[in-house]
Amino acid sequence: MIDVQEYLDKLRDLIDENRKLTLAVAGGLILILVLLLILLVMSENKKTAARNAAIESKKLVLDQPLLVPDGPAVPNGYVTSRQTEKHWSDEDIEQWFTEPDREEVEKLGDANDRIINEIIGAAP
Repeated sequence: MIDVQEYLDKLRDLIDENRKLTLAVAGGLILILVLLLILLVMSENKKTAARNAAIESKKLVLDQPLLVPDGPAVPNGYVTSRQTEKHWSDEDIEQWFTEPDREEVEKLGDANDRIINEIIGAAP
């Protein structure tokens, strides 16, 4: 079985005996780490600058006025909006309103009941 404590003791003795060498190695490792971080930040800045330059080059520059496309044609005599009356006249009622018969009202009630049952399901 490997004795970890033995290896740690040997490492501690090596560090105590070679204090200057240990400090130099630790300082070198820290310096390398800092340089790597600086390089990483600089490369990210270059990538961001390249992306911004690509976006700048794609910007739309208008050298002619915009042309508005033609919309759908409206037939002559067709009214797209109108003022509506608050109340129907007797003539409008006769022309547009049909009173439903009993069978149609029952069908509508059954359809509504089916929808309600689908929504509620087996809820109590």
